[in-house]
Amino acid sequence: MNEESKFLKGFLVGLIVAAASAAILIFFARDYIFSQPESETSSGSNQEEEALKAFNRKLGNAMAYIKKYYYEDVDVKVLYEGALDGMMAALGDPYSCYYNAAETEALKQATDGSYVGIGCYVAVPIDSNDIVVVSVMEDSPAEKAGLLPDDIMIAVDGRSIVDMDLDYALSFVRGVEGTQVVITIKRDNKTLDLTMTRAKIEQRVVTYKMLDDGIGYIYLAAFYKNATDEIKEALADMEKQGMQKLIIDLRDDPGGLYDTAIEVLDIMLDKGLLAAYTEDNKGKQSKSYTKDTDKFEKPLAILINGNSASASELFTQAMRDYEKATVIGTRSYGKGVYQSMYYLVEDFSSIKLTGGKYYSPKGICIHEVGIEPDIVVELDEGLEKESILKRTRDNQLDAAIEYLKTK
Repeated sequence: MNEESKFLKGFLVGLIVAAASAAILIFFARDYIFSQPESETSSGSNQEEEALKAFNRKLGNAMAYIKKYYYEDVDVKVLYEGALDGMMAALGDPYSCYYNAAETEALKQATDGSYVGIGCYVAVPIDSNDIVVVSVMEDSPAEKAGLLPDDIMIAVDGRSIVDMDLDYALSFVRGVEGTQVVITIKRDNKTLDLTMTRAKIEQRVVTYKMLDDGIGYIYLAAFYKNATDEIKEALADMEKQGMQKLIIDLRDDPGGLYDTAIEVLDIMLDKGLLAAYTEDNKGKQSKSYTKDTDKFEKPLAILINGNSASASELFTQAMRDYEKATVIGTRSYGKGVYQSMYYLVEDFSSIKLTGGKYYSPKGICIHEVGIEPDIVVELDEGLEKESILKRTRDNQLDAAIEYLKTK
């Protein structure tokens, strides 16, 4: 695949999608590019070759001691997997890590709209490493077990996931349909164990409806493969219903696929415009342009918050660059880097590496900065414990509606 074929932290992200781990759990704020296996590794310097030889000797000696002196039987494959985990952790990059073959496959499936999991979205807040539940899907295993927004996941089947990479943590949540998983959470200073039965989750990432005064409303949960078609359907349906203005709600949207973000921009912007571009570690740029002649020209408001990340930020900043939308809510997460997935060997295990940054049409990179809304509206206290689509009141949405009434 070419460099712009992007496979989605997150996203965060999963559980912010799902799946990846479990269920929808969305990889909070992550954008992935899948690369094919390389036929051979590039040759390094003599110093690197000597370091590799020394490492192999050290690893071989350690394995020999473990096999001879460790008091229990060990699975050598597990130890080698652990060595790869440690190598990636040593990079000190929260978005780079190792995935075994099963985890790799789960990541690929996570963006297809269906997977086996528990059915919730999670995110990692900017100011902590907590894995926080953002929303729970209706009639999902998570909802049936009593999982709520703002719960903090701390363990899976007794295994701590505190301070663990999000994608890796979510890999323990996924499993075989019909099997049980125990999620340990913190809620209001109490620790609870919730038992859930994994199920196949079929997810539509777009929810839409007409509001009063000719205002259309689209909630986009993630920029997954099916998002583009669903948004087209939503727009077409609401146009028939007399839509004159539009709100796109990207709150708690952790991102998804880079290519999908470009496709959605293609729906909204005129043909031939720079939608975004990436820049790798060698300074090489790859630019993406809109191709569709259709464009959205009605008044538009975009809602964001601290869990809006990655592809959702890319979309929002591009629309702002072209002065096509007013941004309302609170500062977004601030993830402006993309990850590339590289297959390692025949079993299709892989590593995920941060490959570079992405930029808006005006050359803005929101990494570790985020997007400051045009109109800042803090969410009323207590509403964060309710999923966005289930709120009976929502002062941020009300602010967007009141703004569009003036247009």
